[in-house]
Amino acid sequence: MFSNMFSHKLLRVLGIATLLNVSQAEAKWIEAIGQATIEHQDLVSARRVAIRDAVQQVTLQAGADISSYQQVTDGAITADNLRVSSNGKVQDINILKEEVKDGVLYLTIQADIVETKSCADAFSNGYQRSAAVTSFYLADPTSANFGGLYQIGQKLPADIARRLGSYQKIKVLDASNFQLYTNPATIPTSVTTLGTLTNAVSAATQLGVQYVISGVIRDLSMGRPDLLKTKSYAEQIKDRMQYQDKRFERRFQLDLYVHDGFSGSMVYNQRYDVSGNWTVPLTEKVGFGSSAFWASDYGNQVDKILEESIKDLHGSLGCQPFMAKVIRTEGKNIYIDAGADSGLRPGDTLNLYRSNTFYDANQTPYTELENVKIVLTLKKVQPFFSKGVVSTETDQLGIQQGDAVIAW
Repeated sequence: MFSNMFSHKLLRVLGIATLLNVSQAEAKWIEAIGQATIEHQDLVSARRVAIRDAVQQVTLQAGADISSYQQVTDGAITADNLRVSSNGKVQDINILKEEVKDGVLYLTIQADIVETKSCADAFSNGYQRSAAVTSFYLADPTSANFGGLYQIGQKLPADIARRLGSYQKIKVLDASNFQLYTNPATIPTSVTTLGTLTNAVSAATQLGVQYVISGVIRDLSMGRPDLLKTKSYAEQIKDRMQYQDKRFERRFQLDLYVHDGFSGSMVYNQRYDVSGNWTVPLTEKVGFGSSAFWASDYGNQVDKILEESIKDLHGSLGCQPFMAKVIRTEGKNIYIDAGADSGLRPGDTLNLYRSNTFYDANQTPYTELENVKIVLTLKKVQPFFSKGVVSTETDQLGIQQGDAVIAW
C-alpha cells in the first residue's frame, strides 16, 4: 500500500513538472512591423534593417532589448541566434508580409520569444571572439616583496589567458609580454570617464584580435608589513606557529578592463578584491603561480577570485558583437580578416562600418565606427579570411582597408 501511495505521489510530482515544462516551453508569438529605407537599390540590406526594426518592436512589446544576427540563403532571410539581452531570446521568426511604398520597405513578422536569464548565458551569435590578454600594471612594486611576486605583471595575465582559453567560442592570445600601460597616466580610469583607450586600437591591430584585456594590480600589501623585519629565533618560531593569525593577512586587489580593438572603447571593467593569510614562510621567495603559492591560504583565495573573474570575462565577451577588419576591396568585393576558424560560413551577412578618426579639444585621436547601412554577404570563406559582396561599388561607399564588419 505504501508503494502504491508513493507511486501515486511520484506520478503527481512528475505530472506537475511536465506541466511546468510545457508552460515554460510554450510559444509566445508576437507580431510587429519593421521598416527601412531602401538605399542604393539594395533590397537585401533594407530587409536586414527592417527585420531588425521589427524584432526590436517585438521585444519592446515583450519588455526587453534585442541583439540579433541574420543570415541570407538564396535571397531569403532566415533568423539565427536572435537574442534578447535582458530576459528573452527570439527563437523563431515568420515573415508574414513584405511591401515597398515610396522607397520604404515594410516587413510584418511574427516572432516566438523564449525567456532567458541574461546575456552571459549565451553568446549573441555563434561566431568566435578573439581577445588578447596583455601584461598587467603593478601599481606598487614594493608590495610584491613578500614572497617574491615580482613577475606577477606577466604571470597573472598568462594564467588568466590559460583559464579563459578553456572556454569555447573565445580565441585567446597570451600577450602577457605586451606592455599596454607604461605609467599610471595611461590607465583607463585616469584618462577619461568614458574609459576610452586609444592605444588599445593599435595594440589590437598588432596582435590581430577583436578585444584587448588588460589589468592593474592595485594592491598586494600585507596587513602587517613589519613582519619581515629582523627577529630573534624565538620570535621567528612564534611567527611560524601563528600563520593562521590575522596578522598574516594579505590583500589582493585587481582591476580588469576589456576594450574593443576597433574604437578603443571600454566595454567592461570590474574590480576584484580579496584577502587571505600568507602562510608561506616570510623569508621564502616562492613567486606568483608556484605550487607553494597556490597551496597557501592566500593563493587559495586568489584562485577563487580569478575563477570568478574568468566567468565574468567570458560573459562580457559573449555580450559583445563579433567584429572583423576589412583587409582589401575590389569593386563590389570585400575581403575580411576572419574566416571559418571564427565560425563564418558562406551566405552569412555582416553589417558594414566605416571608420573615422576625430580629435578632441586636446587633439587626442579617437576612432568612430559609422554604419553605412549596407550588408556584406559572404561568398567564399577560407580558414583565416573571407570574401563577400555588397550591392554598391566600395569606392562609392567610401569603404577601404581598416574599416569593419560587425555581427550583433
